[in-house]
Amino acid sequence: MRNQRRQPRADTVASVGFESNTESSILSWLVRSVTILAAVSVLAGTAAAQTTSAAEDERKITIAAITDFHGHIENGRWVGERFEKAEEYNPGNTVLVSAGDLVGGSPYESGSQRDEPTLAMARAWGLGISAMGNHELDRGVNDFGERISKPENHIDWLSANIRRTGEFYRLHDYTIRIVNGKRIAFVGAVTDGLGSVLSRSIMDDVHMDGKAIDQVNRVADRLSDGDERNGEADAVVALIHEDADVIARSPIGLDANVDLVYAGHTHAVKTGRHTRSGAPIIEAGCFGRQVAVQDLLVTGSGRDARVTVADAFGSPVVGMSAGDGDPARIINASHTANTSLERVDAIIRRADAAARRSGDLVVSSVDEPYDKTTPKGRDHLETLIADAALDGARRTTTGARASVGFVNPGSLRTRALDLDGDGFVTVREAKDMMALQFDNAVTTLTGAQLRHAIAQQWHRRDGSWRDGHLGISSNVRYDMRFDDDGPTVEHLSVDGRPVSDGERIVVAGNTFLLTGGDGYTAFLDGTGYADTHVPYAQTLIDHLKSRGGD
Repeated sequence: MRNQRRQPRADTVASVGFESNTESSILSWLVRSVTILAAVSVLAGTAAAQTTSAAEDERKITIAAITDFHGHIENGRWVGERFEKAEEYNPGNTVLVSAGDLVGGSPYESGSQRDEPTLAMARAWGLGISAMGNHELDRGVNDFGERISKPENHIDWLSANIRRTGEFYRLHDYTIRIVNGKRIAFVGAVTDGLGSVLSRSIMDDVHMDGKAIDQVNRVADRLSDGDERNGEADAVVALIHEDADVIARSPIGLDANVDLVYAGHTHAVKTGRHTRSGAPIIEAGCFGRQVAVQDLLVTGSGRDARVTVADAFGSPVVGMSAGDGDPARIINASHTANTSLERVDAIIRRADAAARRSGDLVVSSVDEPYDKTTPKGRDHLETLIADAALDGARRTTTGARASVGFVNPGSLRTRALDLDGDGFVTVREAKDMMALQFDNAVTTLTGAQLRHAIAQQWHRRDGSWRDGHLGISSNVRYDMRFDDDGPTVEHLSVDGRPVSDGERIVVAGNTFLLTGGDGYTAFLDGTGYADTHVPYAQTLIDHLKSRGGD
């Protein structure tokens, strides 16, 4: 990709003219011709020297990126090996980065230890730069400021669209690395939809400072304005915790001062997207199953620099499924484990041992796996966890009067509750399913508001109504009617008793859902919202224990 903001200076053009054919003019012409030939010779030599200088000035910088790792330390060695291959490919000139959600929503091995194993693994890899994702805030803004972003983790956390107040004092718009003699700026941003993926109580401490694309452009433009006093970069890499398609289709659009974009948030592998000026936009999957590795070929400096982006290993993203065909393997087939990979292995062993001590305790036997990949299994799983939310609320003073339980499918992280299919659910399996840092909460809805909340799970797509599968406790019955006005809930009853529109009903669910998460804004119309301060995973464990076995 040719960076369109940094154009080379126009070449000097020499023109040759002729006078009338007189003796004096001939003599004059001869003198001038000799002079011009000399000048052309000098210009040619200068041009050749400039071409040689430009070729000698071109520097290669390699960027290796992951996104949405979410504490999947079981894949940490594979990621470490890919990072090692990138560094062997371009020794001393490689930068390791993340596009956000390094931690949060993590499997039990890391999540049960507040993701300390993941942060240790990032140190072992040498990961030094990351955009802030929404899950970095799962345990609150204070946790991010005091623990996740502490200097000992050696990560520069970036988000240009978050106002740096309070515990965000270690969060920055950008950072610059001098690599192979070039200044490479990394500018970060988090999704503009942060409020829809964080609990309201956490968002109260977060102040968005403009749109992600606008703010990345603001910083990239400043770093490319030719003014050394306010910072200057030779290339700009954007780390944006947002879907690659959202970035590519933005009506604002990233400008030509951005040379390469790493996206995230949707857990997808997306390539072939570009900014308006042609910069690649790459989203490298999730959970450490993919790594993106690109080369920046940089010539010149500052606003006059020219940047070309190439895929270091032949494809934008290297995937774990590539196996022996992984193009990164050809760099050094005889590679043996080094100190950093040995540290990764040790981290995994320690985390797994700790997880086994507390996580392998059996909670309950079950007669089905509650597998959400099948319609029946999904319905049973969602009903089970909605029942657990209701049961958990009723066990507290705050939620003692709860009548209905809810769960949003997006809060259920693993494929099945009995993941190994052995007929038993362990603490680890329950907490892996409920891995997000939500509490159980309650709010009070009128009967009409309850109907609205239930109806919000349906959306029109491709001319038909699609069910969003909002999990509802087993004591609720209703019928649905669909017409031009939208979906309508009819014949609603709770515990066999019809519900009137004006009746007040206490409902339970996780803190994210009941504060409007996943688009269920009907819950925001409720009154008396209260957090029970019981983790939503614990409500499932307690509910399963109370049932004994199925």
